[in-house]
Amino acid sequence: MSVRAAFRNEVKTRVEDPVYDGIQAYKNLHGIDSDSAAVARILKLFLFGTVGTLPINLVGVSSMPAQNGAKVAA
Repeated sequence: MSVRAAFRNEVKTRVEDPVYDGIQAYKNLHGIDSDSAAVARILKLFLFGTVGTLPINLVGVSSMPAQNGAKVAA
């Protein structure tokens, strides 16, 4: 029976290899020590962007174009 490792890198086991390589590059670029801190910072940047706001909630938004001007009868 094999002995299970005492520590398992959850980020590495949950994401694909190219994504993990990208996280490592991001860590090196920004001087971040842990994978979890890097992922938290990446998620914050992804969700809030550089402006700091999430996109508006699209529930209830019509996909039809707005009416500009007077409505013309056909």
